[in-house]
Amino acid sequence: MTVSSVQWLGGLDPWEHLAREELLLEEAELPVLVLYINSPCVVMGKHQNPLREVRLDEAARRGVPLVRRASGGGTVWHDEGNLNWSLLLPKAGYDRAAVTRQVAEALSPLGLTLDCGEKGDLFLAGKKVSGAAYLHRRDRVLHHGTLLCRARLDELHGVLGPTGTLREWVGVASRPMAVTNLEVDPSVAAQALIREFLDAEGPVGTGQGAEAFETKVTARARELASLEWLWDQTPPFHWEGQTRLGVLRARVKDGRILEAWDDRSLNMSKIAGNYFFDHDLFEYIFPREAL
Repeated sequence: MTVSSVQWLGGLDPWEHLAREELLLEEAELPVLVLYINSPCVVMGKHQNPLREVRLDEAARRGVPLVRRASGGGTVWHDEGNLNWSLLLPKAGYDRAAVTRQVAEALSPLGLTLDCGEKGDLFLAGKKVSGAAYLHRRDRVLHHGTLLCRARLDELHGVLGPTGTLREWVGVASRPMAVTNLEVDPSVAAQALIREFLDAEGPVGTGQGAEAFETKVTARARELASLEWLWDQTPPFHWEGQTRLGVLRARVKDGRILEAWDDRSLNMSKIAGNYFFDHDLFEYIFPREAL
């Protein structure tokens, strides 16, 4: 498979990159390969619970932001040593396994022998180097993934993990696996993908468009960075853990507390209806009124 163009997005802003990727999926002439690198952050799938995936206090201590994307799949670590790739394709004829195999083949000239997993993952010597996620829009599909090139794996291990205990929950769980780096520069991996996917005559652009397109990107990036999208999108759950009020159990839906009990099993009805992911309960979450 070849693409009509490559869009190599500049900067390191994860919200802007995810927004631009979505808008390109909707409006670009397909097929397209999109490449970008983000500053350090943890990126969750749309239907995930941050309490299950991220040590929120540790992420805050290290200054690592949490990002929720529009595609499904699991939680991944991004930094300047991680290359993000996306293939924007017509849904007709789309073959998930074929895409995964071609990405693996693209990296073989670098001396890398990668194995393909059933879920679109890629493995080097039995350890994961790439995860994948998917987004379908009408007759189009976005197949995107990560490539751990020279990522800071100590940071990855430091921030990924649970916060408190989920007693009941719905949503998508990540599948923890041993990971490793490809030990190549992200720019080298990017060039290998370009050589594999781009038609000899195809252009390499920056993903930017006309004023109307850029306005949409800005608006979507703002939505992705909002507290409503990040926290309140979390599927319903029943959680127990340490808060500013002590050990608390709470049932939460749409980001709001339905019921809550403290560590003496007393009903704390006074906080029912409040936001759960808030500075009132967690000192490492910014007050909503301050943002």
